Order: sequence, then structure tokens, then C-alpha cells
Amino acid sequence: MCLCRLVRKFVSLIILMVMLFLVAGILFTYYIIKNIKTSDIFSYVINTHTYEVLNKYKHIHDPSVGKEIKIDPKIETSSEKVHPFTQGFFFSDKNRLIESVGLYKSSFLREFDLVSGNTIRYTNFGPQYFGEGSAFIIEPSTYKKLILNLTYKEKTIFVFDYESLELYHTFTFDLDGYGLTSNVDTLQSVDALRKDNFVLNQKLWATTGDEYLYELQIPDDFKNSEKIYVSKKTKITCGGFIIDRTNELEYYAYSKTIFANIFLTNLIVEINSETGKCVKLINLDGLIKKCDNYEHIDENIDDVLNGIAISPQSKNEETPVLFVTGKNWSNIFEITIKRKIDELAHKVLLRGKFKLNLQ
Repeated sequence: MCLCRLVRKFVSLIILMVMLFLVAGILFTYYIIKNIKTSDIFSYVINTHTYEVLNKYKHIHDPSVGKEIKIDPKIETSSEKVHPFTQGFFFSDKNRLIESVGLYKSSFLREFDLVSGNTIRYTNFGPQYFGEGSAFIIEPSTYKKLILNLTYKEKTIFVFDYESLELYHTFTFDLDGYGLTSNVDTLQSVDALRKDNFVLNQKLWATTGDEYLYELQIPDDFKNSEKIYVSKKTKITCGGFIIDRTNELEYYAYSKTIFANIFLTNLIVEINSETGKCVKLINLDGLIKKCDNYEHIDENIDDVLNGIAISPQSKNEETPVLFVTGKNWSNIFEITIKRKIDELAHKVLLRGKFKLNLQ
């Protein structure tokens, strides 16, 4: 009799445990389904987007229109009009952009007007330099607003005074130069930045053509420093793939993410600046065909999408309006990002182009 009671209790306990296990499983499944779009557990599901063109602008550098600031009297002045070989691209004012331009013997940094397309001022680099990504930075000791400009293989970072566009300093750098961006709000005044003690939270990131996002140390006193060092590197991944060749970069303060062109593709990836994981993949297939000089640039594999500037009007939007262009493109496009329904489309876009992240 006693044995039967023990058996019944044991069976009841087993049934209770099974029921609790089933309930827990149902609740866990419900949680996963509810959070599948944002959960890190399902990092292989990436929001893939397309685009819609809102406006189209001229993309041309005419040296005869802008004011030249010489960094070296030995550098020859060119009078040739060109569609810039864009490497760095960001707003300096509501209708003005800073653009760093590459290629040996024809690299330069300029500020230009978006609406007219006219160059306002520019400075040419020496023929031995290949200009790369650029970014605003605040010198901590002076709160001077500066522009940093990477070079490709020359292990040199130029520092320009934004107010005058004159060469302020140069740093050495151990890595190849690709993309560069910072978390400086380029439209905010120096007084406002100083009031907020901005330099305490200032950050600077670079890419070098490999699969990492590099956070760089920012010297307190630029002129008493000779070199820029890496403080942290983070692997860039997207939906189970390792992403290399991220090129031109643009930081977005609202989401604390970085938009990046992927070299030799029509893709833009939005990256979490802390983890390196992508949160959006934007496919700009077909945009190059809207360029006025498409028939010419399509013949050259280097004439690819490169250049992202976030609209100054996009301050508190999950998906900002972007201004994008490319190397030797005749146009800049203002685009809005549209969500695609197929959440696994990223696999089609990335498979065969990038290595799987097996870690």
C-alpha cells in the first residue's frame, strides 16, 4: 500500500515536471517569436533595405570656381574639371559638404555647395599622396575644429584647420587608410561642444580594408604628438558573414551606428559602433545607372559607390535620409531608405562575396 502511494507521487511529480517543461518551452518560443527582429539571439536575421531617389545634384570639381589654399608652393595647380574620386564625404553646414578625393597626382580636399555644385575652397595634395577618408575632429586642448584626412599607403594623416583649410599638422599611422569618421556633430558650434565637455566622449573610427573597425586614440595636443594609435579593434559581421573592405564611413548619432560603403559593391552596411554587428543592409543596385555619365563610368571597375553623408535634417529618425555618390560619378543622390519584406535577402547579397563567421 505504501509502495503504491510512492509510485503515484512519483508519477504525479513526473507529470508536473513535464507540464512545467512544456509551459516553459511555450513561453520561450513566444518570447523568441515576439523579439525575433531585434534579439541578438537571432543575429542572422538582418533587415535588408532598398532605396528611393528624392533628389539629384551635380558632382563636379571646378578649380577655377573655388579658392585654392596651398599647403606647399611646389604643388602644381590643376585647372581641369573633374568628377571627384570620392573617399570622404560629410556635411559641414546645412548645404555644404566636405569631400576628400583620391588618386595619385590628383588628390585634394574641398568644401562645396550642394545646391549649385560649386567648389568653395580646396587644397591639393602632393603627387605622392593618395587621399582617403576624412572626418571632423575637435582638438581636446584647444577645442579647435579640425579635419583629419587619411592617405592610402603613405602612413600619413593630414590635419587641416577647418576655418582656414590650411595644413595644421601631420600624424604618422601604421595602417593603410580607407574610411574615417567621428562622433562630432559637424553643425554644432565649438562653444556648444565646449559647454557639453564633448571631448570627454569624442570618438574616432577608421577602416583599413580588412574586416575590422578600428577605434583610434585622439591626442590631447596635436602639435606635440607625432602618431595616431589604435585603441580598439572590432570585427565587422553581418548575418553570419565577416564583412571586409568597408570603405567610406558616416557616424549617425541618433542610433550610435556607422554607415559604411563596402568597396566594389553596391551595398551600404549600418554597423553598431560598439559591437561591429550590422543592423541594416542597404542594396543600392541600379543607382549608378541614374548618373549622367553612366556610360563612361560603367566601363571602369573602380568607379563604384563610395560616399555617404547623413542629411542634417535627420536628427531623430531610425532611418535617416542619405546623400550618396561614387568615385568619378557625375551626380550626388538624396535617397530615402525603404524596408524590404524578405528578411533573409542579406544571404543572397552576401553569399559568395564574404567569408562565413564561424566563431
